[in-house]
Amino acid sequence: MDDQNQTQLSRADQVRLYLATLQARMDPDQFRVLGRLVTGAITLLTSPSDELGIDISDEDEVFLTREVKDELLAILGILATGRMDQQVIDLGDGATSIMDPQAAADPVKVQELREWTAEQRRLRRETDTVLRGIADASQA
Repeated sequence: MDDQNQTQLSRADQVRLYLATLQARMDPDQFRVLGRLVTGAITLLTSPSDELGIDISDEDEVFLTREVKDELLAILGILATGRMDQQVIDLGDGATSIMDPQAAADPVKVQELREWTAEQRRLRRETDTVLRGIADASQA
């Protein structure tokens, strides 16, 4: 879809159009789980409460595939940017992000994002290790 047509559609209409195409090609159970995720994500984004979550039943966990997660990310990207041409990029270790097509086509920018993400994971692991050590020491 070109930029001119995108500007004529509201973000909600863009999401509806995207969901209609997904429904036509996705497994119905995966699409149902995706619908729950989208509804839950919108509720989380619009709610003042910090105690909301998105519950997926144990039976539906099997349908929470990488494809479903990537499609959720694409939908949230449409809502955030108003663009339907974002690309989902694998950042390693199960992390993904969306990038505009120009950035996604630039291997240097993609690698920079992957390296930044890896560094953030490393820093989180270090922080978690320190916090576990503090918690263990305080219980001793």
